[in-house]
Amino acid sequence: MKHIFYIFTLAIAALSLVACNNDNEKEEVKTYTIDFEDNLFDADVADIASTWSFVNEGYSWIEPHTSLYHETKFTYDYGYAMFGGGLILSSYNSNDPASFGTYEQDLYVYNSKNKKSKKGGGAGGSDTFLVAYGNYEPAVDAELDMRPKIEFSDSRARVIRGCQVNCTTYFINIAQNGNQFSPALKDGEEIKIQATGYDKSGREGKTVEMTIARKGNIIKEWTAWDLSPLGEVVSVKFNIIGGNTDEWGMTTPKYFAIDNIVVEEKQ
Repeated sequence: MKHIFYIFTLAIAALSLVACNNDNEKEEVKTYTIDFEDNLFDADVADIASTWSFVNEGYSWIEPHTSLYHETKFTYDYGYAMFGGGLILSSYNSNDPASFGTYEQDLYVYNSKNKKSKKGGGAGGSDTFLVAYGNYEPAVDAELDMRPKIEFSDSRARVIRGCQVNCTTYFINIAQNGNQFSPALKDGEEIKIQATGYDKSGREGKTVEMTIARKGNIIKEWTAWDLSPLGEVVSVKFNIIGGNTDEWGMTTPKYFAIDNIVVEEKQ
């Protein structure tokens, strides 16, 4: 009987040791919220409200804790470099799309609290955010992919839990009122944003999307966008599609704003 009890005791001890080892082996996950408020981004924040005046070849930024990196895209079809797509750091904000609703003010995000400001326009009343520009419409031109991309420069896969998104004043003005290049949104038309994940080898993974504009219903405040269905990714490309189109593709300005990117990293 004592022999049986001794064996039983050893078995319990072994199971306890395994359980302790499994607990120790659990990977710690650290969460970062990238809000672009750190002064290390100061040199990259636009000091002109127009991408066409501010952005030069090689414009880039990096978040050092996660290695999240972005570099703008340019086209060279007409013999010179032309801005094609990117994620530009901005602090311009306004509640007046009619006054700040042209390509010369394409770095303004909508903010109901300010007529014209460089303070408080980001998510949660912060100052700095990203303005995304560019898209990809393979049915129009399969080789012209101007989707802005974020990537982890150390090539380690991480989970991007989500972010906050909003609309720019330029986008809102044209979606609501139209101009000589694009009509206002009509009944039944909608504009969506998309995020597509990629692994280390560049293989395409899942895509998630969110509607940001319909006639009479356009996002005008920072709104959560769940990106967790993408799973672990090394890079993400953002797209904007829909609304009126012509032979060149989407006619509504291809802009939206992003802030508070949440990244989960295994330690």
